[in-house]
Amino acid sequence: MIGICGGIGSGKSVVSRVLRLRGEAVYDCDLEAKRIMDGSREVLDALNGRYGEEVCPAGGPICRPELAKRVFGSDEERLWLNSLVHRLVREDVARWHAYQMKMGAKRCFVESAILATSGLAKMCEEIWMVTASEDVRIARVMERDSLGEDAIRKRIQSQEEEERIIANLGIPVRIIDNSGDGSLISTIND
Repeated sequence: MIGICGGIGSGKSVVSRVLRLRGEAVYDCDLEAKRIMDGSREVLDALNGRYGEEVCPAGGPICRPELAKRVFGSDEERLWLNSLVHRLVREDVARWHAYQMKMGAKRCFVESAILATSGLAKMCEEIWMVTASEDVRIARVMERDSLGEDAIRKRIQSQEEEERIIANLGIPVRIIDNSGDGSLISTIND
């Protein structure tokens, strides 16, 4: 399996989209984690037990704005939620990968902003790290998410540790520069 990662605004989702258009199997961790959370009795019960009805009424659905208030302001709460969800995502990725290989896929990709800290990098034989200059990333995110420059810079800084961890895993890393100066399609061709 090949991991696709990169910080906010780098363009990892664009790389994944190009790969899908070329017929490649790509697992989108953000999308699938939401599906898993919404459908997992284990997650729904744990959220209800920890945060109560405001975040997750018995049986769901999850009130994501309320969950975000509790999780993103606290390292302890974020780590608790990640330990629960990351395990389930890793299990789902393993099932998905086995199925894709059984169906004849030549290679499979898994896209995640937190490939290393989620434990998914250890399931990969290669990692594609999508990069772009900080100025390009800031401009992309400001346009896409209407965030201020300071908030974006803080997110970029908070993701730098992920890149350091990946660099030290001993897994081959291929850098894909998505700064916009050249053709991304030719960059990801074999």
